[in-house]
Amino acid sequence: MKNLVVLRDLLINASDYQWNVSLFLPNGENWGLNSSCYLIDLDELDDNEDIPKFAVQNNYCYVLNMADIQDIVDNVKQQRAECSELDLFEAFLYYFKYDAFISFN
Repeated sequence: MKNLVVLRDLLINASDYQWNVSLFLPNGENWGLNSSCYLIDLDELDDNEDIPKFAVQNNYCYVLNMADIQDIVDNVKQQRAECSELDLFEAFLYYFKYDAFISFN
């Protein structure tokens, strides 16, 4: 698995990723579709690691797990069969902020 991806690609291709991967994004930045994402299966960390070394060294913070992201994308596609990248991104941010699915109605 490629550990660094762009958020746009992650949202568009969410179903291509394993459900048990966790998403980290740059801490202290405004996230956008071009934000760099770090993906890792947290079960692969060393026993003495709570946060991946790469995330600590590059100031990335945990955001969501891939299962949640896949659910967000599925929810958007159920509401809008022809959803845009911006729809996916808006739904992603809404879920992150409110721990709930966005309603486009």
